[in-house]
Amino acid sequence: MSDEISRLFQEELEQLEQFKSRCSDEQYQGNALMVHYADMARIFEKNLRSMMKMTKISDSQQLYLQEIQQELEREIEERIKVEEKLAESYKRHRRNQFLLDLAEGHRVFDDSAWNTARQLMLYLPTIFHVFYLRFTGWCGKSLNWTAENAAEVQTDIDAMVDNLNRCQGIVAWEWDEGIGLLHFALPKDTKEQQLAIGTTLKKQLAVRFPRIGIAVGIAGKLGAFDRFAHYCKQARAAAAVGCRLWPGMDVYHYQDGGAYQLLYPLADSQDTEEFIERMIGNLLVFDRENGTDLLPTLEKILQAPNLKVVAEEMYLHHKTIVSRKQRIETILGISLDAFDVRFNISIALHLLRFRENILR
Repeated sequence: MSDEISRLFQEELEQLEQFKSRCSDEQYQGNALMVHYADMARIFEKNLRSMMKMTKISDSQQLYLQEIQQELEREIEERIKVEEKLAESYKRHRRNQFLLDLAEGHRVFDDSAWNTARQLMLYLPTIFHVFYLRFTGWCGKSLNWTAENAAEVQTDIDAMVDNLNRCQGIVAWEWDEGIGLLHFALPKDTKEQQLAIGTTLKKQLAVRFPRIGIAVGIAGKLGAFDRFAHYCKQARAAAAVGCRLWPGMDVYHYQDGGAYQLLYPLADSQDTEEFIERMIGNLLVFDRENGTDLLPTLEKILQAPNLKVVAEEMYLHHKTIVSRKQRIETILGISLDAFDVRFNISIALHLLRFRENILR
């Protein structure tokens, strides 16, 4: 029974008690009318107490009703949360797709794109640094999108994207196995400042999202929207190349990759494999079958100004290096004295190392 109803019943009972008390006063003894009133009061009290029993709810019933009410409130609260998540997910998906189309060059920054950006409430800086946050693992293990915890991994990634987008001067979107990111820049920002920002991002995200491992790739120059896709791809390539060439550094600038950045798009092609086989395939087979290490010697010969320097670096006699050079030339059927041969062999060696270190 509610407190309000209980109070009303109690007030009625108190008034009846007062009335019965007056009717039983000595001065009214033998008064038939007062006796009749007292009888009526007793009947009314009996009916009132019956009504109280009918409307009374036991403690267990009261507790049960409270539990139902709380459960309904929880369901409503959960439904509101789910609807908010769906709305946020839809908004994130639209922003992601828009920025992804721009990053991959499927769309250019024209008037229509700017209108879409405004509709999506994307506040894009006019000058910016471009970063690519490459996922390197989750909970200390390699990232596996087919694993049972894939949904949990995606939840962490969505939270990271949302967190970054709440930071002033940053626009982020999910992009393959990583996150593309624009960071507000000043016209005179240098490479060192880019690296400092990348390092700060890495440290802050490691604290907020310790389960996700990331490496940071940085585009070669300050970004501008007329070359948006170009700089986005530079940042992505910097992360991919850097992770294998310098594992453990975790922050990589495009300019530090040198020629490897140019080789990156070609590394996994069939043509590259055939080129390596044609240039140095026989030497690879010879080393494997005979347990020799002529390939490292070849690399030293191509890098050094003369054979005497090679001998000193390898702690071998000069004649030993001359003998190895001659054997290499015989196996490959070439002369290492010809510039074009040295150039082609050098490219093949770089591609080989690139494939071994970069490709998964």
